[in-house]
Amino acid sequence: MNIITTVVGSYPTHTHKAQTFNEKISYSLGLFDPYKQAIVNAVTNFVECDIDIICDGQVREDMVKIFASKIFGFKIIDNTAHIKGKITPAARGISSKDLHFAFKTAKSLDNRFQLNASLDKIYAHQQRGIKGIITGPTTIVHSSIIDHFYSSKKNAIFDIAKALSYEARELEKSGACAIQIDEPFISTGAEDIEVSKTAVEYISNSVNIPVILHVCGDLKDVLEDLLKFDVDILDFEFSGMPQNIKTLKKAWTPECNKQIGIGCLNTKLESVDDESDVRKTVTDVCKIIDKENLLIDPDCGMRMLDDDIARGKLEVIQSIRNNGV
Repeated sequence: MNIITTVVGSYPTHTHKAQTFNEKISYSLGLFDPYKQAIVNAVTNFVECDIDIICDGQVREDMVKIFASKIFGFKIIDNTAHIKGKITPAARGISSKDLHFAFKTAKSLDNRFQLNASLDKIYAHQQRGIKGIITGPTTIVHSSIIDHFYSSKKNAIFDIAKALSYEARELEKSGACAIQIDEPFISTGAEDIEVSKTAVEYISNSVNIPVILHVCGDLKDVLEDLLKFDVDILDFEFSGMPQNIKTLKKAWTPECNKQIGIGCLNTKLESVDDESDVRKTVTDVCKIIDKENLLIDPDCGMRMLDDDIARGKLEVIQSIRNNGV
């Protein structure tokens, strides 16, 4: 049985002030990046904890603003995204630059990191890769206020799916080994599942690399539908939402061809998870899906956790990766 690890997305972040002479010169010219060191810190933690598929740490903004602040048609007002007009793609890739910088940082620490890494070679522990992460259309629209142009959220969701498909292609060109679409709002039932499915598949069908759909929360009312989405990997919250294991057992059939990302670290828990509990979560899911290749990760992002707690959680899945279940 092959086990690889990944992170869902956000990691604890701290902005950094210009300190060295060169940094102060950059700051005076408006070129200093206060988040650059935060990316280095996140990636260094990922690499040192043997994470096979990393990301840039999503250190700049929350999951909605990082895209809504760049995509045309949106405006951020009082920390909230407002839809002010027709939604169209950003002028350039939103997170491509950070992805490439994160890759260069990882590569300097571990030569196994490759651009456009193959998932098969990652599972064979011959390569490691970096994925691009996109906040999903349903989640962005339902986290925003529609002020103008759209009479329904459905049409806004479809337009942002088109805008995000451009972002996905840019991430693929930048060397992402996979695209992860984050859709926590799907489990809430806030949107018609067919609308969400059409939007997700518009993005997934725009790229030629594996697509991961991350949905956290209670899956009771949506899992059967999610198993029909045209994506390669479905990543779910199991540790903080243990009832999802029973839901998976009811919905899973031998014909299901999806790979399941097993969220096995409780990211709501502000302490390091007990390894035996994490191992049990992984084992319980494995009894249902009976897969040769396993992907394990935290339930959700870890942005709100203390640095040492986030690092400790990664060390738990590092141990499971190295010792098996």
